[in-house]
Amino acid sequence: MAFPNRLLEDIRARTGLADAIARKVKLTRRGREYVGLCPFHHEKSPSFTVNEEKGFYHCFGCGAHGDVISFVMNTAGLSFPEAVERLAGDAGLEIPVETPEARAQAKRQAGLHDVMAAACTWFEGQLRAPAGRAALDYLHARGLLDSTIQKFRLGFAPDGVFLRTAD
Repeated sequence: MAFPNRLLEDIRARTGLADAIARKVKLTRRGREYVGLCPFHHEKSPSFTVNEEKGFYHCFGCGAHGDVISFVMNTAGLSFPEAVERLAGDAGLEIPVETPEARAQAKRQAGLHDVMAAACTWFEGQLRAPAGRAALDYLHARGLLDSTIQKFRLGFAPDGVFLRTAD
């Protein structure tokens, strides 16, 4: 089951990370963070930190890291959907029921995303093609590095059928 991003954001916002973790781990406040013994491995000195402000926990001993949802998953042995349902219930949030129309809409959007990704890849390739050489030189003259061009997936639309509009 796919959950809307808004629901996941609301769960994280309404569920105090330190409070949720304190149900399983004895935490002590140290500056802006909380520290305690890691619930994921045996240790004698606390290496488990909780940063309520940033919304994550991290263990410097075993490398465990995550948010309130992953903490509930890992400590209670729940799947992602089960952890989301439990936390939503605790926070008094309703999980929206996915209708067939919503599923169809999501499928259409995924198809459009695939088309846009293919177009983006094609335009990127055109920038590196001989026809796009002048455009690439222009970007370099403006101070853009190849790494920046790749990061932002800049491309080139050569003159042709793709730029003509229907009357």
